[in-house]
Amino acid sequence: MKRWDAWINHAAWALVSATGIFYGILKYFAHNPDPESRLGHPWQPSVLAAHLLVAPLAVFALGLVFRRHALARWKRGDREGRHTGGIVLFWSFAVVLSGYLIPVLTGDAARRWTGWIHAGTGLVVAAAYLLHPKRPPDEADETAGR
Repeated sequence: MKRWDAWINHAAWALVSATGIFYGILKYFAHNPDPESRLGHPWQPSVLAAHLLVAPLAVFALGLVFRRHALARWKRGDREGRHTGGIVLFWSFAVVLSGYLIPVLTGDAARRWTGWIHAGTGLVVAAAYLLHPKRPPDEADETAGR
């Protein structure tokens, strides 16, 4: 994996995780000074917009990591980091799918449950990403992926 691959991956997932967690805090735990507002906090729409804008970059980065890092290491038979890396890759699919479903679903209950699934799996992915061993970019990853 090249340095720029690692950089874009770390930056994208840090931004999408931070904006997602911040959005959850604003939605469920913050107090809005306007008692007539349905928003948890006035910044809530802006933070959601930031989350939605950075999410495609994180999906793109996930594809890079899969192609140039995970697949290459799997083909070599490397075992280090396989557990946490597998959690990140597998549960990222659920995070992406639920994230795309939230605005499409029409029922309030379905949208609410999908939102909770998205938040829960997002936290699992973020935790596994933090626990995944970080190493300097490995040129062998790139050559094995060709």
